[in-house]
Amino acid sequence: MPHLKELYGRYKDQGLVLLAVHSDPDVAKMKAVVQELMIDYPVAQDGERKTMKAYHGDSFPDYYLIDRSGKVRFADLANADLDKAVEALLKESP
Repeated sequence: MPHLKELYGRYKDQGLVLLAVHSDPDVAKMKAVVQELMIDYPVAQDGERKTMKAYHGDSFPDYYLIDRSGKVRFADLANADLDKAVEALLKESP
């Protein structure tokens, strides 16, 4: 989570939109984590894991990058590859 917060802070003014999906059904737990880590990007609750199933998620966390046209361009990225993929997409013309 700290890495995502830093990544979002670095690129949000360049067009990065970040949406975290919390798959634990415990909403109170999600709210506590958001508050504790001072997360400043949207966090959605998906206790039934519909999003994870739709994107074929197989680990926690999973990262999916969707371009400006709505196409999934990168799926199931590792932390090490996330920054490079975000930078590549942001360099593309809108």
